[in-house]
Amino acid sequence: MNKKEFINLLNMKINIPKNQLKIILDNAQELLVDLLLKGQKLNIKGFGSFSVKEKNERKYFNVYLNQVKLAMPKKVIVFKCNKKLI
Repeated sequence: MNKKEFINLLNMKINIPKNQLKIILDNAQELLVDLLLKGQKLNIKGFGSFSVKEKNERKYFNVYLNQVKLAMPKKVIVFKCNKKLI
């Protein structure tokens, strides 16, 4: 399901105009990104939690170059769903 389909589904369920739903969804997405960039965790009761995890640098083997390379440390977004959704 893409964003447009999700907005249409919400529109049928709660009867809020689509343009307002789009604005609400865009603002929620922007807020989520801002929280994660600051390193904060977002926990939505009954749904799950979003957080940022730091991955350490690691070695990997490049089969095309036949060399061992070093992958730099990075941050990844982690979503852990509520047990009710499993």
